[in-house]
Amino acid sequence: MKININDLVSFEKVISETKDVFETVDEIGKVIILKDNKPAYILLKYEENAEIEATSPAAKAEYTLQEAMKIVLSEVENRTLHASELADIIYDRKLYVQKNGEKAKYNQVRARCSHYPEMFEALPGNYIKLREGV
Repeated sequence: MKININDLVSFEKVISETKDVFETVDEIGKVIILKDNKPAYILLKYEENAEIEATSPAAKAEYTLQEAMKIVLSEVENRTLHASELADIIYDRKLYVQKNGEKAKYNQVRARCSHYPEMFEALPGNYIKLREGV
């Protein structure tokens, strides 16, 4: 990103001279706010015709938790993983994300296992196995 010296505004100036900062944004379209003499924030002017895409982690997840579990377990050796490892892989791959953007907890993965006994088998030690033929 190219930074013009005229775009730089101190954090203190934003607090003390807010009106001036917004006038600068109106003139040049943006300012870069410095905190401890380092770029920390960018304040942009909203443009009427700008394309803005609202996204959230939950919006990117395409599968239900049980579908995500099935996908991951079908790709691993013995079709078996510990519930916490399974939850981590599902979240890292963004196969399933809760509405609040967080990953499913291992106990939720374990509970889903018992809700779908035809798909999953709960093994001792919180291991979950994808049943054969699924």
